[in-house]
Amino acid sequence: MKAGLDKQLWWVLGGVFGVLLLATVVGQVLKWRARTPAAREATDNLNARVRAWWVMSAIFLVMVFSGFAWTLVLFGLLSLLALREYLTLVATRRADHRTLFWSFFIITPLQYALLAYRWYGMFAILIPVFGFLFIPTRIVLAGDTERFPERAATIPRRSIGCWRLRATRARAR
Repeated sequence: MKAGLDKQLWWVLGGVFGVLLLATVVGQVLKWRARTPAAREATDNLNARVRAWWVMSAIFLVMVFSGFAWTLVLFGLLSLLALREYLTLVATRRADHRTLFWSFFIITPLQYALLAYRWYGMFAILIPVFGFLFIPTRIVLAGDTERFPERAATIPRRSIGCWRLRATRARAR
């Protein structure tokens, strides 16, 4: 990837760094005008978040200009971290651990290997087709089918469940 020659990339980076610069200025002005302890705490929180975005943007910029391989490594690590964070929110059972092992150490790295080999057709269907077929199959083969539909379809089930819970509470009032 020749990031130095890509005009659209320069526009995106300029926009991101322009917004960050504006956020930094606004945060400093708010910090200067804050009078109460609550306002100072809120502006300190805002400024800490803006600094974190500066760091994230700088890391992203370094990776983009480092080349395709380093960008893949960065996004692969970010994907694994995001998957780990997601799984801390989802109820899993002991029988799911091998399935999670496959998700972490086989399917996700394979996804990025397909990108590295530029096999975009297989990359596009690996997780939506093969991953979502493999995970329920692996759960059944583990022999623990208790609450199978909920475990096999965690994302839609949890979002529908949250919506139903809110609707039930609203009707109860």
